[in-house]
Amino acid sequence: MEPAKLLDILGNENRRKIIQLLANRPCYVSEISGRLGVGPKAIINHLSLLEQAGLIECSVDDQRRKYFNIANNMRLEVSVSPYAYTVSLQDISFEMERRGGIQEKKGSAGEAPETNGEIQGAAPVAAGKKEVPSRPDPSTVLLKLIGRLRELKQRRVELARMQQQLQADYTELMDNCLDSIEGVAKNPLECEILFELLKDETTVAALCYNLRLHPSIINANLIDLAERGFIQYAIRNNQQYWKICEMGEENV
Repeated sequence: MEPAKLLDILGNENRRKIIQLLANRPCYVSEISGRLGVGPKAIINHLSLLEQAGLIECSVDDQRRKYFNIANNMRLEVSVSPYAYTVSLQDISFEMERRGGIQEKKGSAGEAPETNGEIQGAAPVAAGKKEVPSRPDPSTVLLKLIGRLRELKQRRVELARMQQQLQADYTELMDNCLDSIEGVAKNPLECEILFELLKDETTVAALCYNLRLHPSIINANLIDLAERGFIQYAIRNNQQYWKICEMGEENV
């Protein structure tokens, strides 16, 4: 699903509350209705939209009652700054996570490698006797899992801090770029064109749409900027894409 459509679906407060409930445990329609104080008919409509979006799924228990649970593991990220607005959606496969965890356990440091079916350093097993592997203590396993969970939570906090710093650095750099653009541009339109290309390479059609100007005016300014060595274009899929020149690049 497109991120923008997902934002529209999650723009409803009751649908967000339903997701929050189901993030804790699966629920029946009657449970959701009672917890939110919303009629069952409205809840069913909300659940239908969330199900169509792939966010939730339903199952039927032994008593033929339908219950709902979170169906997908995804990350929806919205970034708003003075110079950018981006919405990204990332689907995270549960199966990939499980495989990654299994591989990590297999390759964990401290585990003795196996050779010809025997563990190096282990005492030989007497002939005719079958070695019974010892089961790990449940308390020890739980403590290890809790420790790993704390590590992941801390990494999420650190990642959020890094993202905040990157956003601040990006905004400061864009400020400096705009100051430089004003110093080299001949007119306000060149400033706007260079600013658009600073965000990303684009086509003449997109520039005309964003700046609400005729193609002849856009093309004239693009050619002038290209002749002065500020921008260049490349042909991809039979379309002309303009971008800011990088150090050492030559005009096409």
